[in-house]
Amino acid sequence: MTPRRLLPRVLFLVAVLGIFAVGAYLAWFQSWRSGQILDLAARSEVVKLPAGDIEFAVRGSGEPVLVFHSAPGGYDQALALCGFLEDAGFQILAPSRPGYLRTPLSTGPSPKNQAEAAAQLLEHLDIPKAGILGFGWGASAAIEFAKLFPDRTSALVLVSAATSETPPAPGIPFPQAVADKIGGDAGSLGFLKKAANSPAEVLGAAFDLTSSGGPADRSAWVDCIVQDPDGSDRFQEILLSLAPMSVRKSGLENDLQQPLASLGGLKTPTLLIQGGLDKAVPPSAARARLAPAELFSLPKLGHLVLLGQNAPDAAKRVVDFLHLHPAGVTRNESSDAE
Repeated sequence: MTPRRLLPRVLFLVAVLGIFAVGAYLAWFQSWRSGQILDLAARSEVVKLPAGDIEFAVRGSGEPVLVFHSAPGGYDQALALCGFLEDAGFQILAPSRPGYLRTPLSTGPSPKNQAEAAAQLLEHLDIPKAGILGFGWGASAAIEFAKLFPDRTSALVLVSAATSETPPAPGIPFPQAVADKIGGDAGSLGFLKKAANSPAEVLGAAFDLTSSGGPADRSAWVDCIVQDPDGSDRFQEILLSLAPMSVRKSGLENDLQQPLASLGGLKTPTLLIQGGLDKAVPPSAARARLAPAELFSLPKLGHLVLLGQNAPDAAKRVVDFLHLHPAGVTRNESSDAE
């Protein structure tokens, strides 16, 4: 057979093999995505409340702390960030805010709606009072909870919080920048694989996205996490709380449309944790604007204040503040199913 006649057959064979390869990848990807979603569902439960369905998970035992995760995220992000609370003897109550994972957006799009739904969750769990913790774009729901239910709030802690007093940096909002960086479900899979194989590279990218520090700050932060097994594991868990992205998309889009809550009018003891190099939510220079919140600043850290050098200081400050303002309620894991 002449080369001229052979070429079409070779091209046809290559095309067929390419189609099979693409099909095999898509099948493998769909299997991974389905597995992730099933695993997320297996580690949480959904309860029907007057506000609507809400997904949540409970970890640990002791005084309860209700955690509002940031954007994008879900209950899994709250658990990834708050392991230090469980270690300190607190119980973590981690709902998925509306639009994230198995909590439909209809349960409550506004921060006020989300606070009301969270209060109903506490009633369902027979918890009269709890410490409240809000991360990033989840801070508005946490603030609204403290304002609406001061008698049910022992203390309010806001970490790297986006509020009207500490607004996000101009330009593309940080949560959207994270979603763009990851690039959907397929992108989240690739990001996870890259983080497992080249953690320093992905940590460097995370630093560039979240911190205004220079090259020396970048190296110090990355090296600190890479050399710390607990810090490395926490970073991997945080990345995992972004995958798959599609089941978090409606919550992210909603969060970016909602107004940020104000610290004004709070009557609950409040602690604000800020990184001095936070690029996503630049720290306020005027402490008076943050009243009545107590400010704890970490000059060498960016948006991810629970990772890197001085992160233990941030965790200890949160624990000490919650101990200083106890809820006076203790729950055991055995009561979770009641």
